[in-house]
Amino acid sequence: MQITKDIPEDFQAKYEGGILTVSDGSQEVEKKLEHAQIDIDVQDDEIVFSTDRDKANIESIVKTFSRHYDNMIEGLEEEHVYRLKGVYAHFPMTIKTQGDKLVVENFMGERKPREAEIMDGVDVQVDGEEITVSGPDKDKVSQTAARIEQLSKKGNRDPRTFQDGIYIVEGDQ
Repeated sequence: MQITKDIPEDFQAKYEGGILTVSDGSQEVEKKLEHAQIDIDVQDDEIVFSTDRDKANIESIVKTFSRHYDNMIEGLEEEHVYRLKGVYAHFPMTIKTQGDKLVVENFMGERKPREAEIMDGVDVQVDGEEITVSGPDKDKVSQTAARIEQLSKKGNRDPRTFQDGIYIVEGDQ
């Protein structure tokens, strides 16, 4: 099985040491794509994902690798974006960024602020209770959004009563 994908004009791709790197001149995205039975070959204007095995599970990995490449190109052409919303009923929480962390203060009246790490290459913008997470690397953007959402876990409280939290309201699918 072989899948051939074009490298768009003004884009560069290279595959070295099991890491596929795609750049558009100003930004680059790296992804580790390595499997013993799959070959990745970058030629002048195309990239070839191939295997000589005809097993369905190996072919599915070839398709997955090609889709990862598509996500890398999409992210460099137009950033991946997740939107989150902070919701509270009684205790007004404060959401802000401090360096490479997102900090939530006064969540459900807690004295200690909660923090979530922002991954490298990801931009987080806070506007009141609205949070926008964006960047060219889909994995890093979605992982940062998930960390922010997990930051507001409430433990053993009844979710029908305690609906405070930060929730993903819109994101790449």
